Amino acid sequence: MLMSSYSGSPLHPLYALAKELEARGLGASVDTSVSVVDAFLPGPEAADPVRRYSRPSSFQRAVLRPDPINARPWWWLLWPGERFKTENTEPELTRLLPVEDTADVARRMRNILILDSTE
Repeated sequence: MLMSSYSGSPLHPLYALAKELEARGLGASVDTSVSVVDAFLPGPEAADPVRRYSRPSSFQRAVLRPDPINARPWWWLLWPGERFKTENTEPELTRLLPVEDTADVARRMRNILILDSTE
């Protein structure tokens, strides 16, 4: 099991999601400057960030952004896909769940990574 290296407040949504991901056996990295959490399957690629992000299916990114209608914070999934690496295109964001549903976000991210790893 991966040991957590987060020193931020466990009440902060980014760190709370990272902890939930780790509890499900995934690796997690937090970038507070852009409010994202990356989840990845543990393994040899996990230790090297260059290798970890070399394939879009090897990680899943959650972005914390306000809802455009009511401005409440929501988790959004970022889907870079293959085109993002080879073309000058915007990644696709999908609205997922309110910030309070951290456990469900972690569960869904884990399921996406497991399904992608079997292809």
